[in-house]
This record gives sequence, C-alpha cells and structure tokens, in this order.
Amino acid sequence: MTFSSARDRVLPNPVSIIVLTDCLKSVVKRSFPSSLNVIGEISSFSETVSGFCYFTLRERNETTKREAQLSATTRSSVVRGLPFQLKNGLQVVCCGDLDVYSPQGKCQLIVKKIEPVGVGSYELAKKQIEMKLRAEGLFKPERKRPIPPIVARVGVATSQTGAALRDFLKILGRRSRRVDVVVAHTRVQGEGAAQEVVEALRLLNANKDKLGLDLIVLIRGGGSVEDLWTFNEEIVARAVANSRLPVVTGIGHEIDTSICDLAADLHALTPSDAAVRISRDDDDALSRQLDVMKSRMQTRMEQRLCSAYERLRFYEQSRVFNKPREVLYEKRVNLLNELEARLIRRVEQKVASVEKICEVLKERLVGRDPMAILSRGYSFTRRVDDMKIIRSPEDVVVGQVIETTLAQGKVRSVVVE
Repeated sequence: MTFSSARDRVLPNPVSIIVLTDCLKSVVKRSFPSSLNVIGEISSFSETVSGFCYFTLRERNETTKREAQLSATTRSSVVRGLPFQLKNGLQVVCCGDLDVYSPQGKCQLIVKKIEPVGVGSYELAKKQIEMKLRAEGLFKPERKRPIPPIVARVGVATSQTGAALRDFLKILGRRSRRVDVVVAHTRVQGEGAAQEVVEALRLLNANKDKLGLDLIVLIRGGGSVEDLWTFNEEIVARAVANSRLPVVTGIGHEIDTSICDLAADLHALTPSDAAVRISRDDDDALSRQLDVMKSRMQTRMEQRLCSAYERLRFYEQSRVFNKPREVLYEKRVNLLNELEARLIRRVEQKVASVEKICEVLKERLVGRDPMAILSRGYSFTRRVDDMKIIRSPEDVVVGQVIETTLAQGKVRSVVVE
C-alpha cells in the first residue's frame, strides 16, 4: 500500500467563499430579471428594530410531494403600508429582486411589493378587520341602540363640499321641515381622513347636550374600494361603535357595505336613504295636523282677546275709573263707619264684662263686711290704750279700760277680774 503526502492530497486551484458567493450573486443578477414575482406561503415572519422584516416563502407540491423555501426580506415601511395584516400562513405574491446574501451564502428575495393570492389587498384587509371586530362582539345586535322615533336635530359627519351632503339635505328637506342639521366637516378619503372622521364623531358626542343632538349620521357618496377605505379603518369602526349618540351610516352605493355600516346602530344604503330612515313617514300628515292646531290656536287667541277687550270696555265705564275720588272716599267712609261700629261694640262688651265682675266682687265684699257679722249678734273687744283686739284673757290686766263694739254702738268697761 502506497501513502501519499499531505501535499499530494490538497485539491488544485481552491476557490475562496467570498469569491464563490460573489460569482453566485453575479450569476443570479444576470439570470433573473429585476422585479421578479414569486408566489408562496409566508412563515417565520419577524420584524427587527432596525426597520426590516424577515420571512420565508414556502411551497409544497402535493403531487410530487416536493417542498421548497426561499428567504425574503423587506423594509418595515412596506409592511406598514399594506392595507391588510401580513401574518404566517398567508399566500402572497411578492415582487422584488433576487439576491445572494454573502454572510450566510443563501439566496433571498428583496421584496418591494406584496399582494395576497386569490383576493385583492383591500378585500383581504377588510376581511381581517371584520373578523377581529366580530370576535370582540362589536357587531352584536344587542349593542345596537334604538333610533329616536322623533328626530329634532341631527349631527352629520361628512365633507361639507361633497355631493353626499347635498343629497342628504335635499331628501331631508323634502320629507321634513322640522329637523335641524349640524355639520361636522371632515375629509372622507385619502391619507389622514380616518383620523378626521374620528375627531368629527368625538366633537359631535362631546357637544351633544350643548347642541341638543338626537343622533349622528355618517355619510359619504359612492366611489372605488380605495375611495371608501376610510370607513373600513378599525379606528373609525370603533369610534362609531363607542359613540354615545346613536349612529346612522349611509356610505357609498347600495351594494357597498363597510365595516362602519356593521358597527353602526342603523345601516342606510345611501346618504339619501339615511335621510329617509331618520325622517318620519307621516311628516305630511303631521304637518297638516300642525296647521289645523295652529288655526285652532289662532281662533282661541282671537276669542280670548275679544273677551279681554269687552272686559276692558266695561272697566273703562265703571265709576272706579270715571270718578275714582268719589269711589275711594266712599270706601274710606264706609270703612271708618264699620271700624267705629266695631269699636263701640267691643267697648260695650268690655264694660258689661267689667260690671259683671264688679257685681261678683261686691257680693263677696258684702259677705265679708264686719258690720254684717255684728248684725247677726257678734261683737269684738279692743283695749282702749292701743286699740288692739282682745283674743284671750291674757291680753288684759285688772283695771284696764276696754271697748266692745256692737252692731248698734260701743260699750266701754273696766276689767275687775
């Protein structure tokens, strides 16, 4: 057995990896055109803080049972600019340039544009948003608020220069003369329009008591899917659902149904239909009834005025207006006479009461008169020197002069024992 040296085992003319990857990159650039369209299923999607998104495009052929995958990258701004949400499992067509990433030695697609497979990007985005909000219960019938049966003032969120507002006001004015309209101007399409619609709804809700609003109408005329996209935005749908006032939507043509229509309390087919739905069908009959009531009121007012005029003429002819001094003098005299009579009666009553009291007191005094007691055979004795009444033998001494008072006179005596 013959052994070769290590020098003999080295392959001739080795190629460096950098040179090889550069050659591969050159071959790929020459072989594949720019803006290559690649179809596949997204997997391993991730976004970095550096502003790039990385994912893998995968394909499986069920017939041949073969699988293949291709790395792809794109800027975060491209993903954020998509109307739909890019997520794993989604079939897409990516348009971009094929390149070789030298640090890892693998081919990758530098994506510039992404479209969903089978449906349009806006249709897919609408479906994704609708599924998300429906899962949250935002479209449930029990969340819908009733529309007031009688609307006196309505807030309209729309473009004040659009045909939708003109159609709405035309139909509303034709059907009802008693509905006031407050317009909150907002753009209804283009970049930033969704934020303006949300702000218009917020202003109407914030001033609902001040303005006396009964409900809000959100309207927009017809247009393409892109033109109507504002009303499929998630922030607008949430603003409609969270409105404190009931919301009626009339967006696009009859065949158009936006996510805002699903979140609204009442979905009208068009702006004109919205005007019909918030106005009463019996406005003409009500108007005639109001005219009859107005006529009756005028008649009653005229009758009341005539009656008041007759009373006024009667008062003008009365003595109180023709001879006010005499009337007032007579009233004063009559009042004084009445007061005098009342005073006399009160004095007489008071005198009679006093006399009666005096008679009672007189009888009491007569019963207590000492002379009356003496007339019944009683007497009383006093000492002459100090005229004190003698009540017991101890009150006198022998030789003392005493005086006894009788009913018919007095008797003096000397105490001998």
